[in-house]
Amino acid sequence: MNTILKFLLRIFFIGIIVFLFNKFFFQICIVQGDSMQPTLKNMNIVLVKKINVNLHQNDIVLIKKNNKIIIKRIVGTPNDKIFLDNYIYINDIKFDNIYTPNGNIEKTNFYLKSDEYFVLGDNRENSIDSRFNEIGIIKQNEIIGKVLFKK
Repeated sequence: MNTILKFLLRIFFIGIIVFLFNKFFFQICIVQGDSMQPTLKNMNIVLVKKINVNLHQNDIVLIKKNNKIIIKRIVGTPNDKIFLDNYIYINDIKFDNIYTPNGNIEKTNFYLKSDEYFVLGDNRENSIDSRFNEIGIIKQNEIIGKVLFKK
């Protein structure tokens, strides 16, 4: 009986450590959907760093927005000016590698505040992201963490 109790206590403490690790430091997440293809595919597993994260343009982040968890790429960082047509202009510089077919979205300017980010899915034609009201501009406190790697 004493051996079983010790085993159960070990399992309990390991469970608490895993819970705390997942809650505060890192999180494992499964990608759902195709909005980040070809970089991330549906059902890819990613490791997300949640503490001491420095966010930069081109980072892939895990976001909690409107009670949904989404994964997107940071394109605009705090205090950037974003202009969107079929391409994206950041602080008046055109990024030829960031094509954004945006359907019926009007040409738009976004002025990011000191705690705001503009995010896009890599699969621009199949992504609901900062171009759309459903997601919009992302606040710093909506970012859960930065994707470190995928499997």
